[in-house]
Amino acid sequence: MTAASRRSCAVLFVLCLAASAAAASSRLDIVDRVPKFEKFYADAQGKDEAARWALWKKEYGIAAVPPTAEGDALARRQLDAAWPRYAALMPRLDTMEARAEKEARLLFEATNRLYATGGMPIHTKVVFFVGQFDGNEFTVPAMNGEPPTVVMPVENPRLRIELAHEMSHSVHFQLAGVKNSFGAPVGETIFLEGLAMHANKALVPGLPDAAYTELAGEPGWFARCTAGRAAIVKGIMPYLDKAGADVATRFTFGKGTTGMDRELYCAGWFAVGRLLASGKTFPRLARIPESEMIATVRAAMSE
Repeated sequence: MTAASRRSCAVLFVLCLAASAAAASSRLDIVDRVPKFEKFYADAQGKDEAARWALWKKEYGIAAVPPTAEGDALARRQLDAAWPRYAALMPRLDTMEARAEKEARLLFEATNRLYATGGMPIHTKVVFFVGQFDGNEFTVPAMNGEPPTVVMPVENPRLRIELAHEMSHSVHFQLAGVKNSFGAPVGETIFLEGLAMHANKALVPGLPDAAYTELAGEPGWFARCTAGRAAIVKGIMPYLDKAGADVATRFTFGKGTTGMDRELYCAGWFAVGRLLASGKTFPRLARIPESEMIATVRAAMSE
């Protein structure tokens, strides 16, 4: 073996070690709550709506709703509406869960590349569950000894797109040191959601912008967002520093200041889009500390 060959092998060995170290520093835990739903579904057969709801809260209790009394009421309405549809879903759950787990692993790796996490100790948990056909999901920051956790319904027909959005949150929370959850200041949430929507576009490219911004069942939302952009930004600006469940609900599930739902997401799409257009990169934006997010959004929305 020549000296040049030995050097090449040495370089290759070092690169392999670096790749292994980076891979070892990233960890994805997957928790399957589908069997828990299957037990609830079997136990709930023949029960009336009130008894079924009580059993759901006791045995299952997973829904993508705000952690408020209003959210609890919404979860019950969703369960009642979804119940007749579960019979057709049950035989397909195992296949859906397997597909969801495969997508989660691929997107976790892709998100780490997008945000250039390198050898950082990124640790994400994903909980797959059976939802209420509402195409909704959420991610909570690290708390109570748990890493940032994505909670995702397996029946979501847009699972790959929605999972990319939430996977972005889980990694971003760690890079920026995010501690706040639902009820965070409006300006912070605008930044978080705006970055996740644009990361989604980078991770699952080639679709219309509406695919990254709209929820299932709300066609035309992005067109309304674009048309009402100026009024939405003007109306939400005074609330950037406001926090709490009530104001968070107003600008997500509620009607904001213009009568349009999810105004916070509309503002976030354009604010972060402006930041990216100005030359900011995903790795740089993802490392803006939580304490600076409101000011960053205010500057982007004021231009």
